[in-house]
Amino acid sequence: MDKVNRTPSAALHSLALALLVLGSIAATAARAAPSFTGDNFAKDGEVTLLAAADDLQYGHRFADALTLLDKLLTRQPQHLQARLMQARIHLAQGSLAAAQQSCQALLGQVDIAITATCLLEVAGRKNPDRLEATYTQLSRLYQQQPAGETVRHWQQQILAEQAFALGDYEAAVGWFADRDFASHPVVNQKLMLDAWLALQQPAQVLAAYTRCPQVGALPEDSVIVRLAHAERLMTAAPATSTGDESAQCWQQLARDRMQIRIARDDALHTADIGYYFAYVKLDPAQALRYAELNYQVAKEPADQRLLDAAKDLL
Repeated sequence: MDKVNRTPSAALHSLALALLVLGSIAATAARAAPSFTGDNFAKDGEVTLLAAADDLQYGHRFADALTLLDKLLTRQPQHLQARLMQARIHLAQGSLAAAQQSCQALLGQVDIAITATCLLEVAGRKNPDRLEATYTQLSRLYQQQPAGETVRHWQQQILAEQAFALGDYEAAVGWFADRDFASHPVVNQKLMLDAWLALQQPAQVLAAYTRCPQVGALPEDSVIVRLAHAERLMTAAPATSTGDESAQCWQQLARDRMQIRIARDDALHTADIGYYFAYVKLDPAQALRYAELNYQVAKEPADQRLLDAAKDLL
């Protein structure tokens, strides 16, 4: 049996807690949190492999991405970017023991805040019954252990996700309060929109985009369907009904975008299509179909929530 599979859940939490304690003692001796760019990319070959792996994981070709990362890590076992990307892919696949192993490989090799954050993200997924304790530990780490801006933004993202899972939607949004909505990556924007929707604040969702563009630069489809969901709640009318077209702009745009995705049989947007049929133009069968297709590939908390919502429609 693989060593990581023999590590009991309590041990993982004890290790993470120990890292927090050690961090307060060794803060002056620990080196600064390594940048996510720069020195880690010492060789062109490493840059090429990492960039290729990133492209593959973006396209949900997780197995191929892991193969490239394995090649890089064979040469340089403590390569920070590669190891964190490996852990992230394992999390996306729902392979929590493998993600834990990727984090543990960083012990003693990188800044203690990075290792502890990695471990606590996995712990939050692996032990949902102990999520509140994990969330408290990561909050303490964020407050007490100095880290660079990139690491702190990463911690904010995890903390917001954990707060959302605990049902504290205001706290989830609060972790992103140091930057305006537009400056956040799409993954953070989606979580904020989901939190506002969970708080039954569709007007706050629509306020994130002051106008609905039909042409030109468009938000990501995952954002468009959430805006359409909020708009539907505000107008209390389906996208196909007659009435004020301007009040249904996001719904119409979402419909058009999803029709294109469906016509292309676009595997990268099954989550968006599933969301559309679960929340915008309600179609239980289609919602479940696309939610299940998505969950075959991606098993993040948002993917589980979508699958659950689709099942609840039946």
